Amino acid sequence: MKSLFETLFTTKNIISAKYPSGWNGWLNDGMSDEVEGELTRFTTMDRLHMHKVVDDLISYGFKSPELIDGVFHCKDYYLNVYEYYQYIQKDISKYSCKAPQWLQIKSQPVMPLMEIDKKNLDISDYNGLDYTYFSKESS
Repeated sequence: MKSLFETLFTTKNIISAKYPSGWNGWLNDGMSDEVEGELTRFTTMDRLHMHKVVDDLISYGFKSPELIDGVFHCKDYYLNVYEYYQYIQKDISKYSCKAPQWLQIKSQPVMPLMEIDKKNLDISDYNGLDYTYFSKESS
């Protein structure tokens, strides 16, 4: 079993400048699951769908992350992926990701599935998918 959630963060300003029909096009295409201030996010459990979304964004002029000395530097969007890592055989820890300066979030705590089950906790409280938005004024 492997579950995967992917959340893409970007801002209204970036969308307005680069997405077809700007912010209205983004909303009309169902791309915004939640908006907090300038920050917007789109979440899916279908990695192929997210791959297509990212390819489309790059074709619209969004800057893709750049790998520099083993660190991905994100610019116009930030892709946050939560997987149940105990089911992954490959070591993906050799790369890290530097979030863009405009991303002001704190994600929910993450706990391994086995520990959640052992403690009889609700997975939705520890899956890392809820975010607190910190505006520049409050950070």
